[in-house]
Amino acid sequence: SEGRVEVYYNGDWGTVCDDGWTDLGAQVVCRQLGFSGPASLASEGDYAAGQGFILLDDVACVGTELSLLDCLHSNWGQHDCSHAEDVGIRCSPESNTVMDGSLGPPVRLVDGESTKEGRVEVFLNGQWGSVCDDGWTDRDAAVVCRQLGFR
Repeated sequence: SEGRVEVYYNGDWGTVCDDGWTDLGAQVVCRQLGFSGPASLASEGDYAAGQGFILLDDVACVGTELSLLDCLHSNWGQHDCSHAEDVGIRCSPESNTVMDGSLGPPVRLVDGESTKEGRVEVFLNGQWGSVCDDGWTDRDAAVVCRQLGFR
């Protein structure tokens, strides 16, 4: 329920720079991981510095996003940081509803007028792809909404 934030991009895991981060960004990441309680930023140096790529910088979340990648951010790999600035967060473990992966691949909604609507995409083999609507029903939509944390 806590630690250094890393993202997977182009086949590699990398860290996220803490420039511009607030508790709102922490809330988005915790919600994306399945935690529904309060979230907070860790102090710089609370967790070991990452190694390898620094993939994101200047992340700015408003707090309602379903995914960290829905927040404004710099271009992939573009940063002015060192690993001493890797962002760390703490999610509230009491409300932990982390899914063990049995629900399948990660899902997101894109290109909607709000974070609660849009085209359904799934993350497989390191990339996001659209889901075909052949045979799609309201029941399928309800499953996706539940998986995204909407009750």
